Amino acid sequence: MSTVQLVNGKFLLTSDGVLRTDNRGFCYGDGFFESMRVSKGNVPFLRGHWKRLLRVTTFLRMELPSSFTEQMFGAYAMELAMRNGFENARIRFQGYRMGAGRYSPENNMLGWSMICQPLESSEYQLNKTGLNVGFCTSHTINPAPQSSFKTSNSLPYVMGGIFASENGFDDCFLLDVRGNVAEATGSNVFLLKGNKLITPDLSNGGVAGVMRTVVLREATDLGLTTSQIKMRKEDVLEADECFLTNATRGIQWVGAVEKKRYFKRCSSRFTDHINRKFDLLS
Repeated sequence: MSTVQLVNGKFLLTSDGVLRTDNRGFCYGDGFFESMRVSKGNVPFLRGHWKRLLRVTTFLRMELPSSFTEQMFGAYAMELAMRNGFENARIRFQGYRMGAGRYSPENNMLGWSMICQPLESSEYQLNKTGLNVGFCTSHTINPAPQSSFKTSNSLPYVMGGIFASENGFDDCFLLDVRGNVAEATGSNVFLLKGNKLITPDLSNGGVAGVMRTVVLREATDLGLTTSQIKMRKEDVLEADECFLTNATRGIQWVGAVEKKRYFKRCSSRFTDHINRKFDLLS
């Protein structure tokens, strides 16, 4: 674990208490977060993370400090990892609205923090054993204008994690109110059917993942066509392959859903392609 954290541009020890009980993120979930990776001292896909940060702060009517630029965003992440002695790290950026007020805030300035955890390797590593994934039946994902962002209200994902744990799954598919697959608890979902790569349409409540965008963009290099659909349970059970994506873990292949078993050829090719193209190999 890290021993140094960042709070509004200041490096502090993680043992230092910094969260006030009237913090709006704590009291109202008035904020968002961004998870990203430092590999070999650099931030892969920094532009994608920055663009999503700009979209969510614009939607939430939060004002960025004038000094907080894309360049500084990446530099802070890299320096935080360095100060903790990590060449490779998982970074969690937490944004929240500063100031007091109740439902109507007194100001809209962005407050923020960063923490990090070490990663063993600079490159994405495909899981050796396929994940066992189930369909979540305890609750649904409800589409909303803010659904594509990682807001501080993560209860649907927390409850999904609890459902998976209680039922002996490694992860679970979260469904919308019509029973369509929206995403997994912390990842986007992809299926391979023949030569077509399929992922859920974000209109049913899934997060607009940075790695999701990378996979869709890079699919043509692997000779694949792509489609964004209302993904049914039947689509999952009829697919040749299934894998999950996020920016910190990369691609994780699914080995089993109910009685269905899957291959990992496509997920392995994608992992190798991304590691090579974006210079992540050790």
